[in-house]
Amino acid sequence: MSARELETNGFQLNSFRLNGFRLNGFRLNGFRLNGGDGSGDFIDLESFELAQGGTVADAWLAGSELRVTTTGGSTLAGTQLVGTVLHFGLVEGAPKKRKVRIAGVTPPGPASEVWLYDLKIKDSAGPWQPLCVDALGQPTQAILVGEVWDPSTGNRVAAASALVTLACRNAAVGKCAEWGYYPWLMPEYHQACTRMVRADYCGDGNSHTVDGVLIHVLDEIGVEDAEPDASYAIEAEWTAEGAACLDLAHTRMGVSELPCGLPACGEPFASGGLIQTGVPSI
Repeated sequence: MSARELETNGFQLNSFRLNGFRLNGFRLNGFRLNGGDGSGDFIDLESFELAQGGTVADAWLAGSELRVTTTGGSTLAGTQLVGTVLHFGLVEGAPKKRKVRIAGVTPPGPASEVWLYDLKIKDSAGPWQPLCVDALGQPTQAILVGEVWDPSTGNRVAAASALVTLACRNAAVGKCAEWGYYPWLMPEYHQACTRMVRADYCGDGNSHTVDGVLIHVLDEIGVEDAEPDASYAIEAEWTAEGAACLDLAHTRMGVSELPCGLPACGEPFASGGLIQTGVPSI
């Protein structure tokens, strides 16, 4: 397969998927307008500045679509929010103000429920810059996800109040949502996918892959189907806690041993895994 084919076909090429090591994008302390939850671990959203004017009374996610209501009783969503600026503060030793602007919104395609947001970020006096960039430094879009993850362990963070991740498309949280494992509908499959994408075999947050590796992805719920012409060797099967089974001879990075003891994979999905990965056969 040529570099042109990989570039032209994007994430999918004969049912093989590009994977990478990054977990997610930026974590917001929900879309509440009354400050944070006191943890200090998240960015506090302070206000919305609507392109149409008016004041936002409430904001929430419907799946991955941002919706707001104004004090005047109007509801705005989807492409109506292009031009909206989100004002938030970030504490890193001293208060710093940040802004995120919704520069564009792409509605879901026919076979997707994912809204894509072109987001720009800036300091108070700095220029607008892309919030998300790909491995080549080119701007890419974000997916809004109503959960957050611990970047050290890869675990979903249990929160008493609503939290939001601005998940870049080329990182695990956004990528798994775009592949069809919607975290708002199938959280365990999405979590298993984030382990799978990062080759987090032990479920401890340690990645064993690099960007651009191709993997074959399969499940039993019809999100990812087998490609009849794909030739691959089974690598592992995945749960929300990491790999349920593993073939050390076919890991993506040639891992010879791991700190966790994992059984070899037998019959497909016999180990309790939700998603199966394979590596291209040579």
